[in-house]
Amino acid sequence: MRFLEYLKRFTYTPNDFYDHLMGMEDAASGDVDLVILPAMTGDAGNEAALEPTVTEANADLVVPVTIQVMNKTKTKVLAFYNGTLEVKVDITSAAGTIAIDDGDAGEAGADAAANMTFENGVCNFNLVLGGTWAENDTIKVTVDDSNVGIMGYTVEKNAHFLVDVDADPAPEG
Repeated sequence: MRFLEYLKRFTYTPNDFYDHLMGMEDAASGDVDLVILPAMTGDAGNEAALEPTVTEANADLVVPVTIQVMNKTKTKVLAFYNGTLEVKVDITSAAGTIAIDDGDAGEAGADAAANMTFENGVCNFNLVLGGTWAENDTIKVTVDDSNVGIMGYTVEKNAHFLVDVDADPAPEG
């Protein structure tokens, strides 16, 4: 039995306190990972999470993104983490723009990056599409590319396939 579980049985301290300490203890031993939502799809988990049509992408589409600090089995959010990690958004569009939350969309075809703040192990932000998007344009998200890590452990996630723009359906008739 873990020492903290033993203490949890015989004290009047709220159980949440011990759960918090055990999450930190687990992370200190390397049991820490990142999860980006919406999750990639497909049998191998390597296909785009979202597939809006060209019309949807060109209607100032807003894509909500959540990044969670979790244990490696992805069963528990590690709420002890309150920090900052860099998020990079790579696009393949030549004429589309991307903005993180209310930030500047920048030039057409330009990637975006921002230091994002995690609170209680969770970071929420919106990606706002602008400009002109075409079929097969993509958006991929990378977190902690510079390997800042958490508690000395790498949590880098590269090229999470978030959006793949699909052609508009053919008109009926």
